[in-house]
Amino acid sequence: MAKPKFTLYKHIKIGGRWRYARAAVAANNKVKPHVVIIDGEEQTHEGGSYCVRNGDSWPDVGNDPAEALRQRTKLLEGLGAEPEPVAATVGTPLREAADTYFRNLEAQGKDHKTIRSYHTGVDPFVELVTSSTKTHPKSRTYVEEVDKQDMNDFMGWMRKQPVPVRMHSNPNRTMANKVLYVAIFLKAFGRTRLLHKKEYPRYHEKKIVAHPESELDLLYSHADPEETFLLDFFIGSMARNNEAANCKYTDLSGTTLTLYGKQHKTRTVEISQRLADSIAARRNSSKSELLFPNRVGKPDTKMCRSLQNLAKRAGAKFHTELHKLRKTGASRRYLSGVGLPTLMLELGHESLATTQKYLADVRREDEIKKAVADADYIRKLKIMRTGT
Repeated sequence: MAKPKFTLYKHIKIGGRWRYARAAVAANNKVKPHVVIIDGEEQTHEGGSYCVRNGDSWPDVGNDPAEALRQRTKLLEGLGAEPEPVAATVGTPLREAADTYFRNLEAQGKDHKTIRSYHTGVDPFVELVTSSTKTHPKSRTYVEEVDKQDMNDFMGWMRKQPVPVRMHSNPNRTMANKVLYVAIFLKAFGRTRLLHKKEYPRYHEKKIVAHPESELDLLYSHADPEETFLLDFFIGSMARNNEAANCKYTDLSGTTLTLYGKQHKTRTVEISQRLADSIAARRNSSKSELLFPNRVGKPDTKMCRSLQNLAKRAGAKFHTELHKLRKTGASRRYLSGVGLPTLMLELGHESLATTQKYLADVRREDEIKKAVADADYIRKLKIMRTGT
C-alpha cells in the first residue's frame, strides 16, 4: 500500500471560480508565501486558504504559509510518509535581503533620515532571527522561513531593552514604528500579514495643542530679533522642521512661499506681507542663500533647541516645539475663516480627513470658556426659613 503524500495546495478563486493550486515550495522545503503553481508557472495569490491533500481528503490548515507547512509536517511524521521531491529553488538569505532592501531604498531616492529610521527596526530584527538565543530559540536563514513567532519574539526582545530617558519620548510609539519597518521590509520579499492589526504594539498618540495668546506673549517678550523671526516664520508659514531648514530666499515670490519636503513633495503657502517684508530685510543682511543657516553655512537642524532655550530663559511652564508653532499658525488661520480644503494643501496633508483630525481640537477661546462655564455644576444653597 502506497504511503500518503500529503501534498500542500491552496484553495483560491481565479476568474470567479474556486480551484486548488499546488503550493510552491523552495529547495529548503519551505513554502513560498502565497505562491502557487498554475499552468507550470508561479503566481502570487494572498487570498484563500491552504489545504493538505491526501487522496480525496482536503483538510484546511489556514492562510498562514508557515502554519500550513507545520501541519503538513505533523501529518508526515505521524504516518511515516515521505515528502515529495521539490523543485530546486533557492531561498533569499535574510542578511542578503536586508542589504538588497536598503540598497533599493537608496536607489529609489528615499530620504536618508527615513532609511536611517528603517535601519533601527530591520537591523536588530535580522540579527535576532538569524541567531539562536534564549529570546529566540530557533534561528532562521531565509526570508521565506520568517513567521509570526519571529515577530512576537522581536517584540518581546524590544520590551526587555533599556529605554532612553527623554522628557517627551514615547517608547511604545517607537516600538510600533520598528515593528512596522520590519513588516514593510518583509512585505518587499513576499512575507505579508504575519501580524493582525490589533497585534501590533499599542501607544498613546501624541497630541499637539496650539499656543494660546498668553504663551505667545511670553515667548515674544523674551525673544531677540533672531528668535522673533523664528517664531514669525514657523507660525506664518506652517512649515515643518526640515522644510524650514532647507528654505531659501529664492523660494519666496511676493507673498507666496514654496516649501520642499521629503520624497520631493512641494507645496506653496501664502504668507503675510509683514513676514514677506521680514524675509526680504533679512536677505539684505545675509551672506547665505538659506533662511536658517548654521555657523558653517549648512541648514540649521538645531532650531528646536534654540526655541526651547528661549522658553527656558522666559521661565515658561509650558512645553514648546517647532511643530507646536506650526499647529498654532494653522489654528489661527482656521479660526480666521480659512477653509479646510485650503489648509489641507498649505499644510501638505494628503487627505482632508487628516486636516480635520489635525484641527479637531481648535475652537474659539471665548466659546470654550463659555461652554465650560455653562457645563460646570455649582450647587445652589437652599434658604432655610425659620419660624418664631
